Amino acid sequence: MLCPRDGTRLISPVDSGQSVFSRNGIFHCPTCAGLAINSEAALSEICSKKLESMHDGFKDEGTPTEICCPFCQSDMKVRDFAFRKIDGSLTELIEIDGCPECSSFWFDSGELQRLSPPNEASIDSPKSEAKALAVVLDLLFHLPYVLL
Repeated sequence: MLCPRDGTRLISPVDSGQSVFSRNGIFHCPTCAGLAINSEAALSEICSKKLESMHDGFKDEGTPTEICCPFCQSDMKVRDFAFRKIDGSLTELIEIDGCPECSSFWFDSGELQRLSPPNEASIDSPKSEAKALAVVLDLLFHLPYVLL
């Protein structure tokens, strides 16, 4: 599979050597630190169910985007999401590219960086940045989301 942003070969969850990647079915781009996620690749039932539920929001709604799904090559759509924190407030909006055909999503690194604590290592290493962002996603999958 190739990165929909820069065409780099994506690193599979198994090849990453990181449990957060394999548990959530996260493929990552070693160049741009973007993350591709598919519910069928997720080992975590929580993650799989959350992705399948989020997928429903892309079937009939969303704005067409210029990127193709790295899993099935269909044209993706973009939507804004927020996640409800434990205190009831919402996270910042996250623009998520979703495939209306399969339960796959693309997260650009910049979209998740706003929710991630600063990480000096991520400045120099897309691999470190992708790992930090995968941890953010792992946490988000345990929170309810809001389609906006």
